[in-house]
Amino acid sequence: MQSPDEMLALRYDRIGEPAEVLGAVEVPKPEPGAGEVRLRVLRSPIHNHDLSTIRGTYGVRPALPATGGTEALGRIDAVGAGVTLPIGARVSAMIQGAWAEYSIAPASQCVPMPEALDDDVASQLMAMPLSALILLDDLRVERGAWIVQNAANGAVGRILMRLAQARGINVINLVRRESSAEELRAFGAEHVVITEGHDWAAEVRAIAGDNPIARVIDSVTGPQSIELQRILGRRGEYVIFGGLAAAAMRLDPGLMIFNETVVRGFWMTAWMSRASQQERAAAVQQIFSLALTNNLPLPVSAIFALADGQAAVLAAEQPGRPGKVLLAP
Repeated sequence: MQSPDEMLALRYDRIGEPAEVLGAVEVPKPEPGAGEVRLRVLRSPIHNHDLSTIRGTYGVRPALPATGGTEALGRIDAVGAGVTLPIGARVSAMIQGAWAEYSIAPASQCVPMPEALDDDVASQLMAMPLSALILLDDLRVERGAWIVQNAANGAVGRILMRLAQARGINVINLVRRESSAEELRAFGAEHVVITEGHDWAAEVRAIAGDNPIARVIDSVTGPQSIELQRILGRRGEYVIFGGLAAAAMRLDPGLMIFNETVVRGFWMTAWMSRASQQERAAAVQQIFSLALTNNLPLPVSAIFALADGQAAVLAAEQPGRPGKVLLAP
C-alpha cells in the first residue's frame, strides 16, 4: 500500500528509448517551497519534445534520474510562503516533471484554467496551441500569402492551419496518408496533399499556381527537406520546427544562394524567455478565446494511467494517431 507521503511518478534514470527507460516508481511526495505550489495532477499530455528529451536529443537535459513530462493540469493542494493562489484552484503549468501524481510549479507560471474547459482540453492549452500561435506570428506573412507545412495533422499543424486560414493566409498541408488527410479536412483544411506514393511537390505547385511559396515549416526534416526547399519562392524562409525523422537535413546550397533563402529554427522556449509578461499574457488570452469558442482542434487519442506509461509512450508515437495521448494520474 502506498504511503501518504509517497506518490507514483513516471521516471527514467538513463537516456534512451522512452518505452525502454521509463518506469512508474514510488517516490516521496514533493513539498512546495517559497513561491511554489504543489499540483495534484489531473492530466498531462505526451508531447514529441518530451520524448526527444528522454532520448537526449532536445535542447533541455534534466538531471537524472528525472520525471518525464513538461505540461501539467492540476489542482493546487499545497502552497509555499508568499503564494496567493487558492487551494483547489485548477491551473496549468509548463514544468519539468509533469508525469506524476503530484508536481511542483512556480506560482508565477501557473495559469488558472476556465472551468468551462474540460480537463482533456485544458491540459493541452499551454504547449502546442501557444507554439502554433507564436510560430504563425513569427512567420511574418500577410493576408494572401502561401505557406507549406508538413506533419500537418499534428497538434501544432492543425491549430496553425486553422489560425492561418482565419487570417486569409493560404496553407498547403502535407500529410503521409489518406486517413490523416481526411481528419485534417474535417478540421477545415482547404489544401491537403498526401506525400506517400504521390508527386506531392508537383501537386503543391499546381495548387499555388503562379503564387510563390513564402514560407516552409518543416517539422520532419530528413530527405524531404530538399524537395521543400525547391518549392520555396525567392527570398522565402525555411523554418525548422521539429525533427521527427531524426535524420540530417538535405539542402541545395545553390538554391540557398541564388534564391537568397533564409533557413532558421523556431523554439517556443526561446520565445518565452525573451517575451515580456504582457506579451505572454496576451498570447494566453488569445488561446483561451479560441478554446472557449471551440476553435482549437485538440482531439484526444487515448488516456493512460501512470502505471501504463510504457504503453502510453508507444501509443504517442503511433503514426497517424487521431489526437494527443494523455496521462491521467
